Order: sequence, then C-alpha cells, then structure tokens
Amino acid sequence: MEEIKRIKALLAEDRPGDWEALPDIDLYMDQVVSYLPRQSVGGKAPAMTPAMINNYVKDGLLPRACGKRYHKEHLIYLTAIGLLKNVLTVKDMKLLLDREVSEGQEQAFYEKLRKGIDEAYSRTNEAVDVALSEDDLTVAAMQLALTSCAAKAACEEILGVIREKYPEEDPKARKEREKEEAKRAKAERKAAEKAEEAEQ
Repeated sequence: MEEIKRIKALLAEDRPGDWEALPDIDLYMDQVVSYLPRQSVGGKAPAMTPAMINNYVKDGLLPRACGKRYHKEHLIYLTAIGLLKNVLTVKDMKLLLDREVSEGQEQAFYEKLRKGIDEAYSRTNEAVDVALSEDDLTVAAMQLALTSCAAKAACEEILGVIREKYPEEDPKARKEREKEEAKRAKAERKAAEKAEEAEQ
C-alpha cells in the first residue's frame, strides 16, 4: 500500500536537525514559532504558539528569553517539550527536563534526545508491515495504540520511582529555605566585615 510506504518513510527519515543545523543567531518569538516546524519527527511538527511558550517559561520548563531573544538552547527545550507534551503532563516534563538538562550541557542532552527519537521511531517503523492489507489496518492501528499505552504506563511508573528517590521540594518551602539561606549569608558577610574592621 502506498500510504503505508509513505508512513514508513516518515518514521524512518523525518528527524529534527542536528546541533550544527540549529540557528546560531538569536531569534525573536515569531521566528521561534516559525522555526519549530523544521524540528518535525515522523511527520509531526511541534506545534507551539507564543502563549504556549510563555506558559512553559512560567511553569519553569523553559529558561526565560534573554532580552526577548531565544537561543539555540531554547530550541532544544522546545523540541523536547513539543514531543513530550503529547504524552506527559507539564509537571512530568519538568521533572524529566530538570533532571536531564543541566546548564552548559544542552548539546549533550540534544544529542541524547535525537538518539532516543531515532531509536523509538525506528522500532515503530519496523513494527509497521509494508504488506498490510486494508483488512489489517485496524488491527495494526490497535496494536500500535496498545504498545503506546503500555509504554505510557511504564513511563508513569518510572516517573513515580524518580519522584520517590528525588522528592520535589514544595515551592513555598523552597522560597522559605532560599530566604533563610540569603539571611544566613548576609549575616555571615556582616560578621566577616565586622571582624575585618575590628582587626584594623
């Protein structure tokens, strides 16, 4: 079937560009939104609006723009978010991105993401039989949907294990802790200044 061949071709070939293919220049919001369709996977481009991007920043999934300009690193986050938002909650995406992407390591994360995309889509491509008859299409679609359900269930369980091992700090508690740490640091600076003055 020609349609199945087209699907297999998209699954096999349609991938986000590599690190060097990402723009080296800073982009404004409208440029980011128009660039993201180039980061498509399996024929599906990460659909984003400016409002969505702003919400991802507010939710802590995406670093703030630098003077209304977005860097290559922002495109990496948005590529991951565009894929993950179809199966994960914002809270779950934040958990994964916070644990996986560290400052200065965005390129390594992006290469790992691209490798994971390639492996997942290649496995799915292998599962789609080019010799499917019209009668087999519903069975094939059902099997792929069930595989997706099983993968999502396993993902949710693994996320639960991650949450248990690395409990998320309550935002109020974190603010209080940070405030206390700032107070303590200020008191230590004052004490050090007084000690210096006393020595002179």
